[in-house]
Amino acid sequence: MASASVLQSLLTSTTLASSVPSSTASSTPLTILIRDSIEGTSDFFPFRDIAGLGSGSDDVDSGLTFKELFATSLDGNQEITLFSSGCQVDGRTDCTRACNNSSLFFSSLETFYNCAALAAAAHWTQDAKSYYVSQETERNASAIMGSGTLSEFDGRPVLRSLIACAQDSCDNDGLSKPCNRTIDRLSYDTSTPEEIFEALDEFCPELPAEVNPDIFGPGVLISYVLQVCFAASLYLLLKGFTLWVTITQDTSRRKSEPKPYRLKRSLTRIESMIWRDSGGLSRTSIAIATTLVEFQEAQCWFVFAVQIASILAIVVNSQEGTFWGEIVVNAAIAFHLSLNGILSMFLIQVCLHHEGIRNWHTFLGFFMEYLLAIVATSQKIYFKDAFALFKSQNQIEACGFNPSPRTYCAATQGIDGQSFSFFPHPLLYKMTFLILDTIAIIALVADQLAWTLRKHHLTKHVQIGSYRLGRWPRWGKQKRGLFIKIWFWRILEVAYLVINI
Repeated sequence: MASASVLQSLLTSTTLASSVPSSTASSTPLTILIRDSIEGTSDFFPFRDIAGLGSGSDDVDSGLTFKELFATSLDGNQEITLFSSGCQVDGRTDCTRACNNSSLFFSSLETFYNCAALAAAAHWTQDAKSYYVSQETERNASAIMGSGTLSEFDGRPVLRSLIACAQDSCDNDGLSKPCNRTIDRLSYDTSTPEEIFEALDEFCPELPAEVNPDIFGPGVLISYVLQVCFAASLYLLLKGFTLWVTITQDTSRRKSEPKPYRLKRSLTRIESMIWRDSGGLSRTSIAIATTLVEFQEAQCWFVFAVQIASILAIVVNSQEGTFWGEIVVNAAIAFHLSLNGILSMFLIQVCLHHEGIRNWHTFLGFFMEYLLAIVATSQKIYFKDAFALFKSQNQIEACGFNPSPRTYCAATQGIDGQSFSFFPHPLLYKMTFLILDTIAIIALVADQLAWTLRKHHLTKHVQIGSYRLGRWPRWGKQKRGLFIKIWFWRILEVAYLVINI
């Protein structure tokens, strides 16, 4: 009886052990995180996403590049991120069906990543038993699994498709960097899943971007640097000349006997040219005033060409490029140039208004460049347009006649080896554009309109009470309105000088 009871207990324990789920092989659950999309990659809006380029992140909150995210998911990481924007089949997310159809598998970046990550998850939970699929994991994955479940997902067809597509892409995609030789040696029949995952870690390359010479070629770069240097030099020359005149001339005599060397606040471009030449200071004043106006007009034409090229680079350049990262880099550079190109124009325009040099054709040219900058910074690049471009350039048969996944998963860490830190942090230019430029443009427009009201024959004598139309208000004996006006222009000038440099 005793031996029978012992045998019965052993049978019972064996039965219980066999009924325990596979979680007994591992006490660590697999973690599935669901995100909407790979931010900054599905669509690229420079004004919002450009900061991520400088930090080396082009996806979700993890701070990893897509290449690193892809490799981490394949290499048995406990936490796997999946994207609900992938695996779209008949308007709904169904990775079970999408991953078993090559034309759908490689039809988008998110689908390609989801299927590869699910194949890895199936191996690490079903075969290697490094993790187990908990109820919470299954519930999270159900958002993208569609007609199947994560615990029943068959990763073998996915691995077969991955090997075939990777090898065909490496032979025919034409990218500048060849694939790792281990990919050529892969075989579904002889290679283990670990060997496949290890080889695919290097499938997405790091490629240098070829920058569009129309927006950032050597000639444009040198011209831009000279433009900033010349604008800063003119500003310093103007302020140095004004300071020298103030120090060397007798204040009381200048008040009682106005001389032509004083740069009057009501000076216009035409008046400065016909100003009677009666001394060296007069000629220097005329030269400086004329140079400021002519340089601003020259800047209008140069910046106009740069702004048009920037808009075309952001909007049209999605029709050019060998991989997605290259298109994004060109859009980012165009964004930088469209914002930076008008900074020196703001500096000179503020100087002109501060010194009383105003004319409408120069102001309208400057204002048009500002509007073009707004247009350039509001553009967006769509991944679907770039994907259509890649598909028209080269269709890979083993990838379901889609483009090579390397064209949209390649990492771009720089421009021909140059780090993105070459540019100052984009937040600086965002704040300059949104705050400083807005304040300046409002002040410049108001000042230009006020000058027109003061000088036009129909409005120059209009007076409302004690206030004369088009003039700054004066409060008290100290004329506080004029005092605020002078210091307002001075602060704007210094701010733009610092930002330009």
